[in-house]
Amino acid sequence: MKNALSLLSLALLSSCLPLSTDPLKSVRAQTKANLGYDLASPSIGGDSSEVKSRVTAILGRPLSVNGAVQIALLNNRRLRATLEDVGISQAELVEASTPRNPTLASSLRFPSGGGSANWELNIAADVLDSLLIPLKQRIAAGELVATERRVSHEILQLSAETKGTWFTLLASEQELRKLKDIAGVSETMSDFATRVHDAGNINDLELMELQVGYQQAQADIKHAAAEVETHRAKLNRLLGLSGSQTGWSLSLNELPGLPSGDPSLAKAEATALAQRQDLAAAKAHLTTLETALAIKKKTRLMPGLNLGADTEHDSGGGQVSGPTLDIELPLFNRGTASVAKLEAGLRQANYESEAIESEIRNDVSASHTAMRLARDASEYQTSTLLPQRQRILKETLLHYNAMQKSNIALLRAKDDEQRAEKEAIDSLRDYWLARGELEKAVGGNLSASTKAKPAPSRTMPPAAMSGGHPHKK
Repeated sequence: MKNALSLLSLALLSSCLPLSTDPLKSVRAQTKANLGYDLASPSIGGDSSEVKSRVTAILGRPLSVNGAVQIALLNNRRLRATLEDVGISQAELVEASTPRNPTLASSLRFPSGGGSANWELNIAADVLDSLLIPLKQRIAAGELVATERRVSHEILQLSAETKGTWFTLLASEQELRKLKDIAGVSETMSDFATRVHDAGNINDLELMELQVGYQQAQADIKHAAAEVETHRAKLNRLLGLSGSQTGWSLSLNELPGLPSGDPSLAKAEATALAQRQDLAAAKAHLTTLETALAIKKKTRLMPGLNLGADTEHDSGGGQVSGPTLDIELPLFNRGTASVAKLEAGLRQANYESEAIESEIRNDVSASHTAMRLARDASEYQTSTLLPQRQRILKETLLHYNAMQKSNIALLRAKDDEQRAEKEAIDSLRDYWLARGELEKAVGGNLSASTKAKPAPSRTMPPAAMSGGHPHKK
């Protein structure tokens, strides 16, 4: 009896892990290290008024890309819901470290012929469960790590999508302004062509060819304006903003120039394999399944072991006490199916981990190639094509002043130069989006310098563009 109570006391006094007041501590540290942003603690995340005040403070200034990501990490409701998975997983770890409650059973029986009642009292605890607590803690701790890594990966996905949308919106707004400039030149060209046509210097076909440029510019403006609204709505959704909070403006009017350098493919791949959180989650899950399989193989023939104490008082006044032992006999279920299930799950997790690693290598390679090609295209656009169009415009203006080129030729040269500027915007946008995809594939900020080159110079419209001497055919 004494030994039984001692074992029961050991089970009840097994160490338990306390619930953390900040289950997101590790995730917040990972987010700060890999991305450079703060993540709200549970107390802040649950206090909508404090989150709102922090978001309002950021929105009090023009919205930068970093400000947009910070708001998304604070205010996106789907992310908040995902963050709660960490608290749930930590609670499961605490529960795994806690022994099962002992069971207390009693009975009271009355003799049919009268006399004293017979009663019995039994208390028992699952000893096997208590002995397996350290191993169960290992499994739950592994699942907690896997959950933290999975949540960190979701944070990365939201950060990357927010950055990409911010740059896309900036490029769309810049492109819309450029299209309005193009439309202004096209309108001037159309009006001048109408006057020349009325004077009989060009035919109907030439007039329509000149007018259609203005009409196309107007159609392009409508399409670009719709794209701006679409990208703005998407960014508001990612930031969790609505109502009066959506009146923000971007902190930049133009896309930043190309950074001075990009990381090599080898360095990007090594960084990705070291810090991609979905790969870390898959490996943590794999380790957890290995532990669970080892435990199951050792305990499958002894699925249950209860140890306790029993006291019985009979109707004659006698009392007997002693230990009790309940063992589940593995006659029908010997745990073979459970072992097979865990073995299959382990193989599945191993294949999943290998697949993620292979996908990471491919994603980094593809994203790095896309970024490199986008850089080449942007550099060629800004260093070759755009300067050539600017030189053509300058030479056309000189010929125009020498009365060797018509107003229409000058306006066409200006239109071509502005369209080259629009194409330069598009190519620069493609670079920043490709760089964002590489950051997403790497699992964090790129370590290469992000100091931007000066933006290419813009040629101002010549004063003679809207007037001057019309030339006869």
